Amino acid sequence: MKSKKNYLLGKGERLTGSFKKKSGGGIKNPPYDIQTAKERVTNRVKKTIAEFDKLPNEACPNDKVVAALTMHPRYISKSDFPSNLINEAGLRAIGGKATFVEPESWGIKEHPSGAISDTWFVSTTRNKLKNWLEDLPLWSVNKPAFLQLQSVEDFSAPNLTAKLKQNLTTTNQGIFEAILHSDSSPEIIDAFYKYADMIGVEAIKQKVRFAGGVIFVPVRANDTLVKKLANFSFVRAIRRMPSLRTFRPPVLRSDHIPIPILPEITALDINTRVAIFDGGLPEASPIMPWVNYIEPSNIGLAHPEALEHGEAVTSAYLFGHLTPSIEVGIPYTFVDHIRVIDQATGQNSDFEMYDVLDRILTHLDTADIPYKYVNLSLGPDIPIEDDEITVWTSELDQRAASGKMLITVAAGNSGESDEATGLNRIQPPSDGVNILAVGACNSQDELWERCSYSSIGPGRTPGIAKPDGVTFGGSFERPFGVINTSLGSGLNGTMGTSFSAPYTLRTSAGIHALIGSELSPLAIRALLVHNAIPKFHPPEEVGWGRFKSDLFEQIVCSDDEVTVVYQGTLPLKEYLRAPIPLPSDGGLNGMVNIKATLVISPEVDPAFAHAYTRAGLDVVFRPNTNNVKAGKAKEYAKPDMFFSEKNLYKFAEYQLRSDGHKWEPCWKAERDKRGSGLIKPCFDIYYHYRDEGRPDHYARPLPYAFIVTIKAKKEKNLYNQTVEAYSEILLPIEPVIEIPVNV
Repeated sequence: MKSKKNYLLGKGERLTGSFKKKSGGGIKNPPYDIQTAKERVTNRVKKTIAEFDKLPNEACPNDKVVAALTMHPRYISKSDFPSNLINEAGLRAIGGKATFVEPESWGIKEHPSGAISDTWFVSTTRNKLKNWLEDLPLWSVNKPAFLQLQSVEDFSAPNLTAKLKQNLTTTNQGIFEAILHSDSSPEIIDAFYKYADMIGVEAIKQKVRFAGGVIFVPVRANDTLVKKLANFSFVRAIRRMPSLRTFRPPVLRSDHIPIPILPEITALDINTRVAIFDGGLPEASPIMPWVNYIEPSNIGLAHPEALEHGEAVTSAYLFGHLTPSIEVGIPYTFVDHIRVIDQATGQNSDFEMYDVLDRILTHLDTADIPYKYVNLSLGPDIPIEDDEITVWTSELDQRAASGKMLITVAAGNSGESDEATGLNRIQPPSDGVNILAVGACNSQDELWERCSYSSIGPGRTPGIAKPDGVTFGGSFERPFGVINTSLGSGLNGTMGTSFSAPYTLRTSAGIHALIGSELSPLAIRALLVHNAIPKFHPPEEVGWGRFKSDLFEQIVCSDDEVTVVYQGTLPLKEYLRAPIPLPSDGGLNGMVNIKATLVISPEVDPAFAHAYTRAGLDVVFRPNTNNVKAGKAKEYAKPDMFFSEKNLYKFAEYQLRSDGHKWEPCWKAERDKRGSGLIKPCFDIYYHYRDEGRPDHYARPLPYAFIVTIKAKKEKNLYNQTVEAYSEILLPIEPVIEIPVNV
């Protein structure tokens, strides 16, 4: 490919400034009058006490129980959190989930029949609940806690059937995973062990994992005993222990095609650290010279089929899609391959998958030099759930929250499973908000579709735009070419998201190799999303679209367009103003297409599935900053629609909480605007922050990456004019190495 001269422009953050955000909102007309609200809550507390009194004392450690407090859908913002009510009633919020409710009253004229609301899991004791019931008649009308009764839609004991995540129809012994509220108290897990032992359930204590306010406990039981186990008050959910996704890739072509001639043993970037966690590599694999092969000290013997998978995944990262007719190019980087699967993996209902995750986390946490790029083509073989987060997702999300490490994860190959029951949805940990979930498409040509096996979205909210995108992963008609020496044939054809994910990571690391460290891993993730092409495919199937694998297509601009990258941290309690650089203040000729992508890297709260991301966004587009109404501050020029909930979510029949878009970590949109109306245009970005769904008083500046492309077909020299006008501010991000043509 002939190198182009118009490269995307960096240092957009030099253009930015900040200003205070005005406080908004007002007093709401409550859905229930004060007397009605008092009666409703009193009746529900009375009923909840009766339910908890049925539980054996052993199921209520030190008399503690967990109740469900459901808010009215009009009271789900962080500022609506009923802290006064919770404190006065002797409750403590320890978790949460989203719930669809149909309120008895709305307090407004126009409203839907039902909506998504917040359910808070609150810890208390049976005695405190009885005291609350006695005290309620004495509460003063002016007491803030009393007024907050009007925001409550329901209060109840959690439904025991809802705790069981799959239909239980047999009495066979098996491994299950119990998920507990931790309550930040060590007595909970000890009490659970005693209760499990009392009813005949074996808790596998050496496999217990703690993650972000929840405890994951493998247990050995039958279906009847599991139902009894659900009576333990701090049990949040119980599901059958998922197995690890298959590491047996189908071989679609094995016609004894010899290994292609591999390049000289070097890499274009010898400094960037890349990790693949998988099944290992055969000792004599021809790709070994590019691999630093690592085996954890406590791992067992290798699994032959896992070695085959590991070699194919690593081949996809190093060399991309291989064919006999195309010369193999020099890899972009070397790679660490860490074997995390052994012969025990997959046995005994596979609670050993905990060991696989432990090996991944231990290696990431103890690495002398942090990895910038990581791939996982494995994980639990289950569809994601809207009200529960797996330990895989929560642990990896927390490690990627810095924005300094890009993790690609295979979305899963369950796309042909039953849609009605959601078995075809993406699989953990590809649902992570700080993770790039990659599905598979069937071609690298202009005409392409999602591979039928590729798991589909949406993800949970927040994080609904999943998979993030798709990349060629092979199909029966067009297999993905990998080096596979297990069959002695050398070059084999296969298919799966296991290969589209490392292929995408290869592109990410390749961009880094091409331009150096000008862009952070978070910015490269944003660039992949920004350049993804949806081609009118449903977003629940392809996310933001097909990722481009050509490096130069990611970083070049045509003469009539400019792409600018802004990166850094968002300020607290202020708008970040990101001006769009135009060569003159007088607008542009003709119609102008503006495309913008904004990605943040939030910390997460695994116990609060409804409020999983601690950070959210409010973005205002102001096309003409001179258009200020009389009496308004100069910063508040007339806004125009750009990012919108309606366009952000195009998922059919998928219900969302009313402020769900605000907490999404990735936004992308494009609009056509009249060029003459673009006078010093800008985006104002505000960072919302919360902690466990409540206001966060200790928030920190948040990593972000923002990319804007301006294309004006009637401005044939837009790029050069913009570069000249901002020559002392914006810098073209030019290649630091020369990429061979055949790569």
